[in-house]
Amino acid sequence: MILRFLKGYNFLFVVVIVGVAISCDNAQNHIGLGDKFAIEGKLDKAIEEYKLAVDLDTNAAEIRCKLGDIYFKKQMLDQAAKEYRKAIDLKPDYLDAHMKLSEVFTKIGVPDDKLTLYTAAVESDPKDSNARIRLGIYYQQLRRMDLAFEQYKKVLEYDPYNPSAHYNMGVAYQDLNLLEKAVPAYERSIELKPAYEKAHYNLGIAYIALDKYDKALKELKTADDLNLGNVDTYCNLGLVYYLKGMMDEAVNSIRKALEIDPEKADAHYYLGVISASGNKYNEAIKAFKKVIAVDSNYADAHFDLGTIYHKQELFKEAIEEYDRVIQIDRGYADAYYNKSAALEKLGDAPAAHDEFEKYRMIRKTAGGSPSLLEFDAKLTGAAEKDDAFQKHKIAAEAMEEAKAFEQKEKAAGAHN
Repeated sequence: MILRFLKGYNFLFVVVIVGVAISCDNAQNHIGLGDKFAIEGKLDKAIEEYKLAVDLDTNAAEIRCKLGDIYFKKQMLDQAAKEYRKAIDLKPDYLDAHMKLSEVFTKIGVPDDKLTLYTAAVESDPKDSNARIRLGIYYQQLRRMDLAFEQYKKVLEYDPYNPSAHYNMGVAYQDLNLLEKAVPAYERSIELKPAYEKAHYNLGIAYIALDKYDKALKELKTADDLNLGNVDTYCNLGLVYYLKGMMDEAVNSIRKALEIDPEKADAHYYLGVISASGNKYNEAIKAFKKVIAVDSNYADAHFDLGTIYHKQELFKEAIEEYDRVIQIDRGYADAYYNKSAALEKLGDAPAAHDEFEKYRMIRKTAGGSPSLLEFDAKLTGAAEKDDAFQKHKIAAEAMEEAKAFEQKEKAAGAHN
């Protein structure tokens, strides 16, 4: 079971139906001409073509980056910086644009670009562990995991007893859902620094994902002892107690979280799940509506609210909630399944069939986004019967990224 509180470490697969429009073809034609003119050194003509392409495909980060390259060649550095920034706005993990923006800043003397600052710090002192760790974290934020691991490993080459390096290695592995590697990294950081509260907390989260609830409870309690009053710790302690069937303890922990932050969406959601598990549907509805009032894009709350309406045979209301889930996350497979069932109850067989086919497509391609806790209001029986749809559902992007990383590590090991 992948749990919602792990959302920081999970990557949800989104199915996008792409329609090829004539304007896209035209945009590609202008890009092709722009590339040709750039190679020939006809920079002004290249700019004209790229601008025409932008007009037809305003979300294309790559076109913005190409424009930035031309302005850079023309030494129009302010204009180049603007284009690279636009590319980054459209695609925040666009490493090439970040690197080129840093190069522009190096030339025009702008000191506030993080990549430039962190790289310069490492270059000035290659054994500055803190600088390397900061640079690794920045690469991690850009989803360049290979470069992040490179920095952490370099730290450990000359500073093997650095608890922060081991901790951040654990975070990076957990980002890739490689929990079997994240756990020992956290354990090593704790061995080196027993009072490392964040390491205990993240280790607890990893253990929950591995269904090791007793170990998770121990680590989260330790994190709480080290940092009393952490709202996220109380939320996740409540979650572990719930998973262990200790309902009173679960409610007490979640209420502690709400005392600290009355607007904590996760806490209200967990209370709703507990209420739904006990068939206290009115209380659950109230809790889920509170979640949505705090965070209108909380997909699981919409989904579980929909399932309760569904059980109460309020099918139109249920469909409204399922539709909202799909708007938020187009890869949320269970929402399509339940919507299909609701439409069938309303006698709309063709629409029900269409939704079920979407459900099957998402399941076949990537398994879809995970729902949170399983309680008897859920209606996704087909998913539970399918052996291929395991409770630990990993989104395609994260799974492929993890495989690629492991293959790269094996290849590197073979050369050494």
